Amino acid sequence: MLLQIFQAILITSAVGSVLAALLLLLKPITKRCFGSAWQYYAWAIVLIVMILPVTIRLPQAVPYTAPNDLLNMQQTFTEETIQTKVKNVQQIPISAVDTKSMGQSTVNVLKDISFGIMDMMCYVWLIGLMLMLGINIIRYLTFLQAICKNSVIISCPGIDADKIITRKTSMIDAPLMVGFFKPMLLLPDIEIPEENLNYILLHELTHYKRHDLWYKWFAMLVNTVHWFNPFAYIVSGQIDEDCEISCDLSVVANMDEKEQKGYMNTILTLVSRTRTSPKLFTTAMASNKNQIKRRFTMIKNATKKSKLTMFFSVITACIILGVAVFASGVLSDKAQAQDLDKAQEMVTENQTNILLIGVDGSEQIRADTLMLLSLNRENNSLAVLSIPRDTLITTDGQDNKIAYLMADGDEQKIIDAVTNDLQIPVNYYARMNFEGFRNIIDILGGVEFNVPVDMLYDDPAQDLHISLKKGLQILDGVKAEHLVRYRAGYAEGDIGRVRVQQSFIMELIKQKFDTKYLAEISKLHNEFSKNVVTNYPSVKIAQDIKDLDKINVKDIETYILPGTTELRQGAYYFVVNDTELKSLTEQKFVLK
Repeated sequence: MLLQIFQAILITSAVGSVLAALLLLLKPITKRCFGSAWQYYAWAIVLIVMILPVTIRLPQAVPYTAPNDLLNMQQTFTEETIQTKVKNVQQIPISAVDTKSMGQSTVNVLKDISFGIMDMMCYVWLIGLMLMLGINIIRYLTFLQAICKNSVIISCPGIDADKIITRKTSMIDAPLMVGFFKPMLLLPDIEIPEENLNYILLHELTHYKRHDLWYKWFAMLVNTVHWFNPFAYIVSGQIDEDCEISCDLSVVANMDEKEQKGYMNTILTLVSRTRTSPKLFTTAMASNKNQIKRRFTMIKNATKKSKLTMFFSVITACIILGVAVFASGVLSDKAQAQDLDKAQEMVTENQTNILLIGVDGSEQIRADTLMLLSLNRENNSLAVLSIPRDTLITTDGQDNKIAYLMADGDEQKIIDAVTNDLQIPVNYYARMNFEGFRNIIDILGGVEFNVPVDMLYDDPAQDLHISLKKGLQILDGVKAEHLVRYRAGYAEGDIGRVRVQQSFIMELIKQKFDTKYLAEISKLHNEFSKNVVTNYPSVKIAQDIKDLDKINVKDIETYILPGTTELRQGAYYFVVNDTELKSLTEQKFVLK
C-alpha cells in the first residue's frame, strides 16, 4: 500500500511540475489578461493536482477474436485430453499427505521482503516527509510560544477582538498576522502613526478575509509531501509573492491617487525598519524587500477587470484544472496497468494462475466458491488461495461482495475484481456449477471425509436443505455439495467454510488421483463439457497436467485471503488486509 501511494505521488508530482512550468511560462500573459489575483489562485490548481491522486480508465477497444482462438470461448474437453490428464496425474505420489498450514489466513510480512530501488526511494520519501513536517510544525509552535511569552494583548480600533487577537511585541519589526483557527495580529512595539496603522489594518484584514493563512498552510502540506520536487518550492515561493501583490491590489482598488501614495509610503516605512527574516506561515505587509518595486509597479498600473474578463478567467482555470486532473488520472491508470502487465508476463512464462469459480443454482447467479490455483514450474509447486465470497469490492463508490459481481452471469467482473482490486494476476478461469460438482463426485464414487461439525441448514429459496452428521463418512455428490456450501455453524463464519473446502479438495486429490478411474473417463468428459465454462485451452491443460506430475501432494500449499470480517451498514463484509495480501501475492502468486 505504501509503495502504491508513493507511485501515485510520483505521478501527481510529475503532472504538477509540468503544470507549474506551463504557468510560469504563461505568467506574463495571464498576469496581463487576468490579473495578479487570478495568478495567485491559479497556483492552487497545481497544489490540488499534486495532492489529489485519481485514476481515470479510458474505454478499452474490444479485441478481435479469431475463429480458432480458444482463449475466450467455452472450452470443450476432448476425451484424449482427459486421458492424458489421468495418465499423468496417477503417477503423483499420494502417501504421507501433510498439507502446510491448512486454511492459513495470514503470512509473515517481515519474511522474504526484498528491498528494490523503488522500495528504498519510498522509505527515503517517507522519512523526508516526516522530518520536514516535524521541523515545520516545531518551528511554528516554538514561534507561537515565544510570542505568547513576550507580548501583551492590546485593543485595536477596527479589529473584532472576538475574531482576531491583537498583540504588541518587541520580537518583530513589522506587522504580521499568524494563526490558523484563531488568528493573531502582531504589531511591533513601536509608535505607529494613525494613518499608517489604518493602512496596515486594511492590508492584514484583507489577508484575513481571503483566508490566505489557510492557503499557505495548504501549500506547506503539499510542499512537504513533494519535498523532493524543486517545483514544489518554486510554487510555494510564487504563492508568497503573488499573495502580497494581489492583497495590495485588493486594498487599493477603491483608493484615489493620494491614498495609494500613503499606502505605498507605509510599506516603505515598514521595509526600512525590518531587520528580521520572514516568519513561517504568516502574512506580512513588508515581508520581502526585493518585491517592493514590483508591488509598487502593479499598484500604479492596476486596472479593474471587466465581468467578461473575470468570467473567462474562471473558465480558463476550470479547464486547466480539468485537463491536469484528467492527465494525472490517465497516467495513474496506465502505471497501474503496466504493473499488472509486468506481473502477468512474469506469471505466464513459468507460472500459471487459474481462477476456479463455483456458482450456485439460484436464479441470481452468485460465485459461491472462489479459489485461485497457482502452478509454479520454476520450483515445481502448487499454491491454492481461497477467496471468501463476502470479500469487499468497492466499485463506483458502492460496496459489494465479490460473490454478487456476476449476478448477470458474467464471470469477467469476478476476474477483473481479482486482477484489479486484489492485484492478483489471473491467466485463465474455469467456472463450474454445483450440478457438475455433484455429478463428478458421484462418478468418482464419493469422497471419504471427516465432517467437523453437525451441519443443519434450510434455505427454501435455493432449494438447499443440509443435514450432515459429524464424523468420518463417505460423501456422495449431494452431501459433498452440502459440505462445501455449509457456513452457518462455524465460529469464523465463511472463513470456517473455506477451511473445510480446502480440506475436502485435498482429500479429493489424495483419494481420486488413481488409474482405476480411467474407466470413468467418458462420463467425466461429458460432465466437464456440460457444466464447465473456461478459457483454458486444451493444449495448455495437457501441458500443465504434465507439470503437475512433478509435484507431491504434501507440497501443495493452501492459503486464505488475509483480512477480517467487519460489519458495515448492516451487512458483514470480509475486508482484505492489503499489506499482507501484497506480501502473499509476491511470494506465492507472482514469479519473482
